[in-house]
Order: sequence, then C-alpha cells, then structure tokens
Amino acid sequence: MQEVQKLDMAVEQLEDALKAYFANRYHSAIVLAGASEQLLAGYVLKHKMEPSWSQMRGAITKIANGLHQQVAGKPGMTTEKNIGDLLNRAYNHSKHAGTKDHIVLMNPKFEARELIDRCISNYDMLFARTDYRLQDIPLIQNFMHESINEVQFEDEATDILKPLASEGGA
Repeated sequence: MQEVQKLDMAVEQLEDALKAYFANRYHSAIVLAGASEQLLAGYVLKHKMEPSWSQMRGAITKIANGLHQQVAGKPGMTTEKNIGDLLNRAYNHSKHAGTKDHIVLMNPKFEARELIDRCISNYDMLFARTDYRLQDIPLIQNFMHESINEVQFEDEATDILKPLASEGGA
C-alpha cells in the first residue's frame, strides 16, 4: 500500500481526459474531467479561491434570474442548485445508472469540452497562485486552441437545453 496525493490523481485524470477528448472518446473524457475537476476544486478551496464550477454556477444563476425578472417582471425563479444540477447533468448521468435510466440525452463533445475547460481553470489557478510544482500539460494548449476555433454557442446552447425540455424542465 502507498500514499497517493490526490493532486497527482487529478493531474493524471486531466491528462487522460484530454487524451480521451482528442481520441473522440467523449464519454470517458466527461467522467475523467469531472473527477479531476472535483479533486482540483478541493485544492482551490484549500487556498481560499473559488473553483470554476462555483464561479460559473453563480454567474449563470444571476443571469438567468436577471433575465427572468426583466421578462416576467418577477424575482428570479431558479437556484444555484438547479443551475449546478444542469452543469453536472451529463457527468452525473455518465457515472450512475438505476433500473430505468439507461439513456442520456446530451451533446457528448460539448459536455466533455465544458468539463475539461472548468478543470483546466482550476488547474491554472493552482499553477499560477500556489507553490505546487505542477507540470505543464502540452495537451492543454491544444485543447484551448481547438476550443476557441470550435465554439458554436447558439447550436450548443440549444443542444444542452434539449434534454431539459424533453423532461419537462424547461
């Protein structure tokens, strides 16, 4: 038996998620990036910084509630928990199966890219603002370059909201 640093696990999972992503193995990338993101978030919190998931969840909640108030004229109707569930929907459905839920509606490449992006944000916070000796991960640069070139927000926003509409949630 040996002691293993969770930070080392997180870095390995991030590297493997990137390799899976570039091999078009998006489902594996989702699970690996999600696990890495959560481990890295623990280190980010340890250093009194806000993990990328929390930042994104808060921002999206404020925007959604602001838009709702502007359109409906009432205070917001969503919570950070609802937004968090939406952000982690593909990841959570990719690692759990019950007796009835054997199909997941998702855009796998989009979901993988979003999770990896949040994971990289946490990694970058630790890389830049702590004394951990984190290595450069060459695939991060490749990923960032590809992400910038492939973003098609309107189509992807529609895709990500489709599962909610089919469940009666949107």
